[in-house]
Formats: sequence, structure tokens, C-alpha cells
Amino acid sequence: MGWNDVEPLTDVDIFRNMEGGWRFYFLHSYYFVPANDVDVLARTDYNGTYASAVRSGNVFGVQFHPEKSHRWGIHLLKNFAEL
Repeated sequence: MGWNDVEPLTDVDIFRNMEGGWRFYFLHSYYFVPANDVDVLARTDYNGTYASAVRSGNVFGVQFHPEKSHRWGIHLLKNFAEL
């Protein structure tokens, strides 16, 4: 739980125009493992590396809470709304 870095793996629209050092707020200590690595958009390292953002078709999912993540979350939600 708490703030952690999110590292995008691809040039994806929800992370466009975001400067380095992206920090998002995580409210839980569990995570899921996607069935397909190709769906992973970003990873986070916290006692091991895990997928923190995924996409399958036009469905996006994140492990963190963008609405609680200050300027980074606002920017991510703005990018998502513009898709």
C-alpha cells in the first residue's frame, strides 16, 4: 500500500505526454497475473515485479488508483477520456 513507481513498457495512449518518475497510489498489496504478457502495459516493482497496467482490446485495467494519484492520476484519466 502507498505510493509506487509505474514503468510503462510500451508507448501507449494512456501514458502519453507523461514525464518520467510516474508515481501512483496503490491501496492494496495483492495483484493479478495476466494470461498474456502482450496485454501488459506497465510494471511496478514492490517485493518483485508485477503488471500494474494492462489492456485487452479496448479494455484497460490498472492496479493503482488514478483518482488518488494527484497530477499523475489526473493526467492518466485525461488521456483515457481522450481515447
